[in-house]
Amino acid sequence: MNHFKYTFCSLLILALIISASFLFSGCSLTYSGEKLFYQEGCSQCHSYKGKGGRMGPDLSAVTNLKSDSWIDTYIQNPQKVYPFARMPSFKHLSSSKRSAIISFLKN
Repeated sequence: MNHFKYTFCSLLILALIISASFLFSGCSLTYSGEKLFYQEGCSQCHSYKGKGGRMGPDLSAVTNLKSDSWIDTYIQNPQKVYPFARMPSFKHLSSSKRSAIISFLKN
C-alpha cells in the first residue's frame, strides 16, 4: 500500500510541476506564422516570395507598404477596410496568431 501512495504522490507532484511551469511561463503560446499562413489557406489566394496563389495580391512586400495595425485590421475584417474585398474575414484568429502571420510576412 505504501508503494501505491508513493507512486500516486510522485505522479501528482509531477503533474503539478508541469501545470505550474505552463502557468508561470506567461501562458503565451508561440505560433509559427509561416505554418498559419499555409494552414489558414492564405497561400491559396496570395503568393509570398514566388509561392502561392494568384487570385489575391502578392504579399512579399506588404509589410513595407502597410502598417502592422492596418494588416491586422484587414486580416480580421477586410470589408471594413475595403467594402468590395473578396477576401474572407479571419475574425476567428487570435491576436497572437494574426501577429505571427504578420511577423512571417516581414521575413
